[in-house]
Amino acid sequence: MQDYLDQLDHILLHQFDEGMLLSELDGYLTGIIVSPDLVPQSKWLKKVWGDAPPKFDSMEEMQGFLDLLMRHYNGILGDLSRPGAYGPVLDVDRRNGDTLWELWIDGFVQAMKLSPIGWNRIRASDDAAVKGALAGITELSDNRSTVTAAADSRSEAVERLSTWVELLHEWRLKNDENRSKVGRNDPCPCGSGKKYKKCCGLN
Repeated sequence: MQDYLDQLDHILLHQFDEGMLLSELDGYLTGIIVSPDLVPQSKWLKKVWGDAPPKFDSMEEMQGFLDLLMRHYNGILGDLSRPGAYGPVLDVDRRNGDTLWELWIDGFVQAMKLSPIGWNRIRASDDAAVKGALAGITELSDNRSTVTAAADSRSEAVERLSTWVELLHEWRLKNDENRSKVGRNDPCPCGSGKKYKKCCGLN
């Protein structure tokens, strides 16, 4: 695991009473990034720590956490801009070595709930591949203990997550109405503080 992810994992475990764990956060940020509708930071950020306010001793500590969070956000975005580079952050069961995808799926589904109309556009589209990707993720969420229709086994479902996410990202790039309205040097409307071309405008 990358050093900054270790730091982020530590903060999530010790600073928040009801916040997300790292794999859940990774799924959540991924869902925000590939969302058909742009989700502003002001809307998604507070979900990271839940109902209980974060316990930081200073504004510097809080800013340090936000810097790590946005570093990971932009890392996911950067990986998605390079074909084959993306991979989800998934936990491993130390007892038997099984890959655990449940938390990641939980995070992704939480992101979907922030912009349901956009996801319905995918369901109504005529793109069979991206509809299949969304169906695969949805089935993993709905049928955790059974083999899904989209994958023949648990391990295959895990392997397909990366492919599904890349398909959703490609569809967003082709169908994002906001992309034509924001200048490449304008501040990104997601609220990251970066220029659009270095954030959600990456492709």
